[in-house]
Amino acid sequence: MAIDTKPSKLPGVTFHYETAIMDDTNGQGPKTRMTEEKPTLFQRRMLLTVYQQNWENARHIKNERLSFTNIYCIVAAGMLSLFHTVEGKRPLEISMLLFLVLFSLIGLLTSLRLKAELEECLHKIDQIVSQTGVERVSALSEAKGVPTKYPKFRWIFPWFYSIGTIGFLILLWQRVVDR
Repeated sequence: MAIDTKPSKLPGVTFHYETAIMDDTNGQGPKTRMTEEKPTLFQRRMLLTVYQQNWENARHIKNERLSFTNIYCIVAAGMLSLFHTVEGKRPLEISMLLFLVLFSLIGLLTSLRLKAELEECLHKIDQIVSQTGVERVSALSEAKGVPTKYPKFRWIFPWFYSIGTIGFLILLWQRVVDR
């Protein structure tokens, strides 16, 4: 479930500041008070549903990414072991390597799509968390002021498939040029 608006734009979860003239015996002047519009039960349930759906989608994306990587590794290992048994049969070697190049390229494109979807889900979750004021206990909050010295794990899968694509392209090129 996706909502095309920022959580801060959802009705009933915004804060309004009012200035009221206080005429009391202390002689104090204008005061600012915060009035909070309470979200309706329906709005709270919708926000909770959106939050849960985004977490479930993020988990699904991570599982999908790992499942495809497992399938990729099994197919690539099987093809490479079969590759050694057909040594000398040039058309078969080239077709197998071409398959591995295309399969690696599909893996790269899939991992980039899943990375973008995961970042979108995590961004929406972060918006909901910051809107509700529970950043301190959220698993998404990053250490502020501490530079990270490693790449985000989300980039590891695209790099993996890029290396696989390039490696199989090199093997394919070597077989095509080697006569």
